[in-house]
Amino acid sequence: ALPQPEGFMLASILTLTPLATVHRPSTSGPALPSARCFSPSTRRAVVAQGAALPLLLALPRPAPAGGVPEGMKTSESYSNLQQIAPEITGTLGAGTMSSRSRPSTGVVLLDEVQESGKAASPTITAELVLDGGVAATATFDALYPLNRGMFYDVEVRNLAGEGAFLQVASLPDGKSIGDVGDKFITKSIFSTEGRFGAYGAPTDIRVLGKSDKGATKLFDITFAALSPGGNEVPRHALVAALQPEGSNDVVMLVGGSTVSQWKKAEPNLRSMASTFRIARVRPTNIKRKAKNDYRFENQGGLNERTSDSVAKMVDQEF
Repeated sequence: ALPQPEGFMLASILTLTPLATVHRPSTSGPALPSARCFSPSTRRAVVAQGAALPLLLALPRPAPAGGVPEGMKTSESYSNLQQIAPEITGTLGAGTMSSRSRPSTGVVLLDEVQESGKAASPTITAELVLDGGVAATATFDALYPLNRGMFYDVEVRNLAGEGAFLQVASLPDGKSIGDVGDKFITKSIFSTEGRFGAYGAPTDIRVLGKSDKGATKLFDITFAALSPGGNEVPRHALVAALQPEGSNDVVMLVGGSTVSQWKKAEPNLRSMASTFRIARVRPTNIKRKAKNDYRFENQGGLNERTSDSVAKMVDQEF
């Protein structure tokens, strides 16, 4: 329907209630002049109609064709999700993907991450490029589903926020994993570019304990991660770290949950850490660079590597 002029709307409302009663001449008596007589109820109606007039004048004017009413916000009025839905973005957790940048875990994949067995608890296998001309195949038995997508490297996670991911870090020149202390581990995992640093560097980092299980070192760590709203979320992590032969890198499986869920999640996280290992290593001429990740070309980049000249050689032990 076409918008009606304001005058038409006002006239329509004012004529809904008669303003007066017209007395017509009686057929049985002499004709009397017509007169408009206002009863008390009629006067009240007139007053009510007059009071409604300012409200009518305050009604918004009809929008011109192809436009929006003045003062109404459209999608062009907003620059980010926080402005559109603060009630949603204010409650996003530390592990939620929103507008944050992709975390840096140091992982460069030679091929797609493989999973076998049940989807809810698969065995994960990933071939990684490491410094020192080494390609290493890392594997562990997960108790959570594998997360796929460009935001993730090698990560398993459930809906409650419990999960684990792989992290790779270079050792100082001439050092082995046995030569470095706790600070090397915490600095590698809790940087602002890392998995827990999307909204700021984690705080209150404490190493509660550490132990050795063969070539694997275990670290119990608590810390506070920042949420999108700037709130600190206490978390507990279990880190299994090892150094593949022939490489000066440390490969870590970082499992964790919120402190409130730790008692429930701990058995699963320790079980996954106990199965974490390097299944095999082999030499490669590919450098550990982001441009050499097999996914780089899928995003429109030009992969730096041209071939893996030793890719089909028999696996070697260093």
